[in-house]
Amino acid sequence: MKTIAFYIGEPIKINQGFMYNQIIKLDQYRAIVIGPFSNSKNVQYQFEHYYNLDKIKDLKTFFKEQNIVAIHAHQGKHSLDILPTAIKYNIPLIVHFRGRDSSTQTEKRFLENRNRYKSLINQGAGYFAVCHFLAKELKTLGLPEDKIHVLYGGIDLDLYPYFKRFPPKEGNIKILSVARLVEKKGFLTLLKAFHLIHHKYPRVTLHIIGAGKDEEKVKGFIDKYQLNNRVFLRGAMDSHQISMELRDSHLFCLSSETGEDGDVEGIPNALKEAMASGLPVISTFHGGIPELIEHKRTGYLAPEKDYVELSNGIEYFLSHPEVWEEYTKRARQVIEQKFDLNKQIVEQQKLYGLIESKKVKKRG
Repeated sequence: MKTIAFYIGEPIKINQGFMYNQIIKLDQYRAIVIGPFSNSKNVQYQFEHYYNLDKIKDLKTFFKEQNIVAIHAHQGKHSLDILPTAIKYNIPLIVHFRGRDSSTQTEKRFLENRNRYKSLINQGAGYFAVCHFLAKELKTLGLPEDKIHVLYGGIDLDLYPYFKRFPPKEGNIKILSVARLVEKKGFLTLLKAFHLIHHKYPRVTLHIIGAGKDEEKVKGFIDKYQLNNRVFLRGAMDSHQISMELRDSHLFCLSSETGEDGDVEGIPNALKEAMASGLPVISTFHGGIPELIEHKRTGYLAPEKDYVELSNGIEYFLSHPEVWEEYTKRARQVIEQKFDLNKQIVEQQKLYGLIESKKVKKRG
């Protein structure tokens, strides 16, 4: 069987299960993983077929014996590390872009990424963008349009079953947010919106799942506005734990925004998981999110960094429980149609075949 070698420059983190699924779910190709570290460092996700590049003495023989037809680099920033190897052994390199590494949203970020990927423009065999927004960014960076393919990230629908939601008649109303605690996830905007809401709806609580460098900023805001008994930082969780939290929640909110350094989202998987699970979702007109959520049809979208409008979105669902079912059923249908992991794995393998056929034609 033909083999795809997935290159990862660092161990896959707890919040990157989507990368793991795109590796282990292949059935038309054999998947192996290569990287510059030992498999023991893959603490969260172990691979059956992992090879430390630093331990392979004869790469030419290795690639031939493994029948490798392409190398798939899972992040743009790491693709340049494996590019010289792909060129040397004439193996097509496919690069997956998800956010910051394809952004042109500030002049500094644009210049940095354009310079970074100069060598990829002629040498890359294919570029996967997780949404049309990022595909457009890649074109702006100068990557050839005929090699850019949109591949939506899929989620495991069995892990996120649909449950009908309604606000409880008594007790807390739980709003959930899941993301790394970094600037582009907009947690300070979310907290400002929640600060407006909780006075009017005193039963509302906010649970935040995730960890990151902005944790102290988030804690500082919670302390400053005395929200400690209404906002709860739950730390990082794996996909199974998040699935259970989604089942126990009533609304989901993610206030993504462009970072000062140009960092952007593609389409956050957390939003897909919430929509699959039957939660009404509130988010922002940012990155690829409008490709996922249709405003006032499958969710509510606010402008970036507009905490007043974000709070209006939360209040919209709190004050209109009668629309929850129609919104969430439409949202689940969107996930089933466009973001089902099994369907997206089929698309991923079709793209491998397309890239393979281009290489054969080039030889001819």
